[in-house]
Order: sequence, then structure tokens, then C-alpha cells
Amino acid sequence: MMLEPHLDPKTQLLIALGSAVAAKCQACFAGLYTKVGEIEATEQEVRAAVSIGTKVAGKSHDFMAVFVEETTKGAVAAGGEGTETGTCECC
Repeated sequence: MMLEPHLDPKTQLLIALGSAVAAKCQACFAGLYTKVGEIEATEQEVRAAVSIGTKVAGKSHDFMAVFVEETTKGAVAAGGEGTETGTCECC
């Protein structure tokens, strides 16, 4: 995996893994994770990438919740009743 010439393959894969977590794309993460052995990433490095992706996803959810509530002047609470979670339509 070499998409960006300014970053080494391990860094690229770790960024991609964290991004897959942030995007909540199970298929992306699973596909990328199969390449971990090829670039000799440690489980500790993978855990760090996952942790960063999880934090990014959490913050983006918090920001979006505030945006929805401000935009609707409180008429719609983000993450409230009737919202779906755990689905992925990106792949």
C-alpha cells in the first residue's frame, strides 16, 4: 500500500485504519487489517490508530449533535428517539 509518497507504508496503513474506525466502516477496517502483517505494524500501533479513530468519531458526533440542535432550534435532538445506529451504507 503506497498512496502517498511522503509517508511510509506503515504510517499510511495506520492512518487508513484509524480513518476506517472514524468512518465506522467495518468492511474498510477488515480489508485494511489484513495488510498489517505485510508492513510489520505492532498490535500496540494498531490499537493506537483505533483509539485515535474512535476519538475522532466521538468528537464529530458531538459536534454534529450540537449543530443539529442549534439548526433546528432544539426541535430535533441528535441521537434521540428514532435514530438508527450501527448501520453503514458506504460500502
